[in-house]
Amino acid sequence: MTSAIQKIVAVVPARGGSKGIRRKNLAELGGKSLLSWTIDAAKRSGMVDRLIVSTEDEEIAAVAKAAGAEVPFKRPIELSRDDVHSVHVVFHALDWLREQGQADPEGVMMLLPTSPLRCPEDIIGAVNLYRSRDARAVISIVDLDKYMTNLRYLEGERVRMVAPEENKNAQRQGLKKLYGVNGSIYIARPASLRSAGTFHLDGALGYVMDMLNSLDVNSNDDLALARHICETMEPWRRYAVVSP
Repeated sequence: MTSAIQKIVAVVPARGGSKGIRRKNLAELGGKSLLSWTIDAAKRSGMVDRLIVSTEDEEIAAVAKAAGAEVPFKRPIELSRDDVHSVHVVFHALDWLREQGQADPEGVMMLLPTSPLRCPEDIIGAVNLYRSRDARAVISIVDLDKYMTNLRYLEGERVRMVAPEENKNAQRQGLKKLYGVNGSIYIARPASLRSAGTFHLDGALGYVMDMLNSLDVNSNDDLALARHICETMEPWRRYAVVSP
């Protein structure tokens, strides 16, 4: 017999290996790890019924538990390689829940630790959009402040328009804005996710986040910028802690 349906289950993929920043998920930011920032935002949002960290790493598991997340299983090594997309980690977590007799939740959310500056309000807004529109999926995005006429491929030293059919001299008024997937928040119906094999479903809705909230930490320069923001700007100063 399966248990009652949980509303939102969040899965945080946090493997031990990384290339751009060594032990990236445990990198210090404002007195706590990148992983802890993501766990704290999910908990403060009040929108997540179950918060699961998927990792193969014992130290990361201990940090996750101390921050208030569950680590109910150890991620298989074959799902911890560089070439494995994070969506497969979510599939593994959903399969594990089924094996434990849990019904599929209303929505499964993926939160990557590389987006530590997402605020609880971002998670609240994304879940509210998901529910109010009865969406198959919601993906967080950011206004790039660019248009198709601005985009170029660089081939060697030569630039080539991404959309050569666009008027090269068009004024920005009337042009469609471009938005980028910021990698911060993904929500989908489990059945739709399994069917499509991706959160990027046809008809997915976009939840627009601010540029600073969308910072994706994948290099030491990104981390330095995130630290500067945490030291100098609200609301992140409120969420930072003093290291013991």
